[in-house]
Amino acid sequence: MGSNNEQKPLSAEELEDLVASTDVGGRNPSNRNIALLIAALALVWSVWQVWIASPIPYILSWGVFSGKEARPIHLAFSLILAFLAYPAFKKSPRDHVPAVDWLLGILGIATTMYLVFFDSSIADSLLGSRLSDRPGNPNMVDIIVACVGVVVLLEATRRALGPPLMIVAMVFLGYTFLGPYAPGILAWKGASFGAVADHQWLSSEGVFGIALGVSTGLVFLFVLFGALLDKAGAGNYFIKVAFSLMGHMRGGPAKAAVVASGMTGLISGSSIANVVTTGTFTIPMMKRVGFSSEKAGAVEVASSVNGQIMPPVMGAAAFLMVEYVDISYFEVVKHAFVPAIISYIALVYIVHLEAMKLNMQGLDRGGDVKPMKLALLSFGITLATILILGGGIYYLSELFNLLDNSLNRLIAILILILLQVGIFKVAVEKAEEGTKAKILSKGALILCNIVIASFAIFFAVDLLRQLVGPTLTPWIAGAAVLLVYVYLVSICARYPDLVVDDPNAPITALPEPGPTVMVGLHFVLPVGVLIWCLMIERLSPELSAFWAVALMIFILLTQRRLFALFRKEASSGTFRRGFDEFIEGMIAGARNMIGIGIATASAGIIVGTVSQTGVGLVLAELVEFLSQGQILLILIFTAVLSLILGMGLPTTANYIVVSSLLAPVIVSLGQQSGLIVPLIAVHLFVFYFGIMADVTPPVGLASFAAAAVSGGDPIRTGFVAFFYSLRTAILPFLFIFNTDLLLIDVTPIQGFVVFVVATAAILLFTAGTQGYFMTKSRVWESIVLILIAFTLFRPGFWMDIISPPFEKADPAGIVEAVQNSPVGSELRFIVQGMDDVGDELVFTAVMPIGDQATGEERLEAYGLEILIEDTKVLVDNAMFDSPAQAAGLEFDQQILTILVPVSQPTKELLYIPALLLLGGIFWLQRRRQQSGISSASTA
Repeated sequence: MGSNNEQKPLSAEELEDLVASTDVGGRNPSNRNIALLIAALALVWSVWQVWIASPIPYILSWGVFSGKEARPIHLAFSLILAFLAYPAFKKSPRDHVPAVDWLLGILGIATTMYLVFFDSSIADSLLGSRLSDRPGNPNMVDIIVACVGVVVLLEATRRALGPPLMIVAMVFLGYTFLGPYAPGILAWKGASFGAVADHQWLSSEGVFGIALGVSTGLVFLFVLFGALLDKAGAGNYFIKVAFSLMGHMRGGPAKAAVVASGMTGLISGSSIANVVTTGTFTIPMMKRVGFSSEKAGAVEVASSVNGQIMPPVMGAAAFLMVEYVDISYFEVVKHAFVPAIISYIALVYIVHLEAMKLNMQGLDRGGDVKPMKLALLSFGITLATILILGGGIYYLSELFNLLDNSLNRLIAILILILLQVGIFKVAVEKAEEGTKAKILSKGALILCNIVIASFAIFFAVDLLRQLVGPTLTPWIAGAAVLLVYVYLVSICARYPDLVVDDPNAPITALPEPGPTVMVGLHFVLPVGVLIWCLMIERLSPELSAFWAVALMIFILLTQRRLFALFRKEASSGTFRRGFDEFIEGMIAGARNMIGIGIATASAGIIVGTVSQTGVGLVLAELVEFLSQGQILLILIFTAVLSLILGMGLPTTANYIVVSSLLAPVIVSLGQQSGLIVPLIAVHLFVFYFGIMADVTPPVGLASFAAAAVSGGDPIRTGFVAFFYSLRTAILPFLFIFNTDLLLIDVTPIQGFVVFVVATAAILLFTAGTQGYFMTKSRVWESIVLILIAFTLFRPGFWMDIISPPFEKADPAGIVEAVQNSPVGSELRFIVQGMDDVGDELVFTAVMPIGDQATGEERLEAYGLEILIEDTKVLVDNAMFDSPAQAAGLEFDQQILTILVPVSQPTKELLYIPALLLLGGIFWLQRRRQQSGISSASTA
């Protein structure tokens, strides 16, 4: 099954060097003092980041850093470590640091710390003025420092991230100076060195803007959390758990690779590191059960890259979206949850179909092996548990809040306990009927236990707040967490430690699921604390990550000693070993952040150029001209641009650039074409196609990393991985037109239905694109499966054709139309006006209908005042900070048409013909499948 041009896989040392050269720097100085200096700088950086995120400085009123101080310090660490860790060229020395690199590193520190020192009280006393005393009016020293700083940053970008981001930043920077010479609509007046230096380096609009602020305040802690979790052994634990649960299925290693990459993707921000970390184990095993080198690599690439769309970390984009979209971090996670989960489910299904095509078998577990159906059922129960833990906790907390007093909450818990007793009784009765009934009843008990435990925890914490007040509650909750940790370690200690296997060694048997899952239960606790702080306590992401990191530090320092204690083994040296792992984790977290810190700073140059030159408005006109106002063409154009930029830019930088340039364009042009697109949907759209660039040939770095592990052809691996990732590429288009997928304005019940229907749809789309359902599909069957999937994803498309949702009304009757519309519905106005440059503009404004008594009162609540002249209806005023102003309405615009909502059959009715078609295809393929089986048995 291997490729004709099979290459020799890279050794473990070569793979480690590959990750180092792309993620943390490939230099390894032979001078021990220099190596210790690099490690010490990384350690100090991590300690400083934890310090500024903690509440301790505020309690002590000492050591508090403002954003203006923290961002330059953060970038200073990134720059010095970039020059010490990344060689200038491939042939540059790796065993020592040349003098020029020392010089560049020192210049990086000097130019960044200039902003801190010369804007402090010390500079005030020595020089009589600060930087902030001359905004927009830099002196010669300021300009020189800014110019040197930008050059040093661009060189660090080239080393750490490659030439593409540096070139893009230089093009944008050049545009600020050469604006008068730009062609046509791109021309602008240009800027002086002083203006550019002030905007890009001395203000918070360019390099030290929002992106670097997010890297400083949020991203570092989450990357550090992942590094500490990995050093504690969680990475190997996730891989072993995935193999123990799924390794015995058809194509089991590939399915295990998907699940393991999904779990490690929760804590990793790097596609390449994810590919190498999990792929080192999964790719050889996939090849062993029949996958070709290219397909084994492609499965690992698709699953590892998708790790970046998994909440809560999502690379670093989740935290950037908080700032750019201006919604809470929790809302970002909520909106991203369903697309990420169904994308992973579809990838597992792709692997299953590939295994079916090749008639693969799973790996031998040793002893009794469960039948396939029971194994899939077991996986379904596991997945449902993960879903309830991850997404259901939000709805449980909302339901708990609806129970407005302690008595109601106690009654709810008692009802759940009675329900559990009933399920347990049924389980006992059904136990003798077979293993399938046992698994079903066991799964129901697990889910019921999770719900009861969640309610009990909510109730206990709420009762605790009432009894001891908000001051003591965190201390008591912290003590409870530590007790739970000790209890979990006492359970884990009963099972043998997991060893890191040699991926090239023969596999005699898969690990048993029970002991494998149990031995690392304490790793779930810090993740649970992080989710609790974010979703239930609604703490800031920084503070939530701090508490999770603090718990991880405690676990690293104590877990080995506690394991030795509970196992009654010698404990000498256990604390030292844990301390060493803690130091290694702190250093690894900082080194993992070098590229992200540099990328966000360099992307700030591009964002600063957009804000200084107004090129975003020009680009909007250009995009509108190219797309002729067609929203679908705009989306395709944006997707292609994201893929092209992403071929050389890291995901974070790609997202910053494309969202800054095109997100507002999509929203405004969508509004003009009558499609109201939420800003979060556009930002997720850009992000999804940004991560796709890690897959896409010819530059997909993750594909090259996977080929290095598998020994396959990297270009072919990239093409297969891109084909596997089609389900990820189709999702952004779907949630632009169907925002239910992002759980926008849906109830918990609706959210559950959306998840079930979307999962079915993505599986059918996968079957259609793979050309295999029950058996090999005919071409027309694949097309029908894709159409059925589209209908399930967006039934409103067909229903709007059958029964239009709006009818036109005379604008002169606007008051009557508003008054006659039912409460909660939405009126749409087709409005004509002028844009910022005086060109004619036609757009759609949405007016939600409130519960006021009259049409005039509803218009007033909306913030709209109108003037009727003969047949014309003009906007006389859109009140400040009103919904009308937010919709784009302003003085002297003309309302051309009113679109009044009309009753429409429920769009879900179209599921009926879709499911009937699916039933027909199922019947036809089932017949062919049985016919093939009969022919084979006869032969």
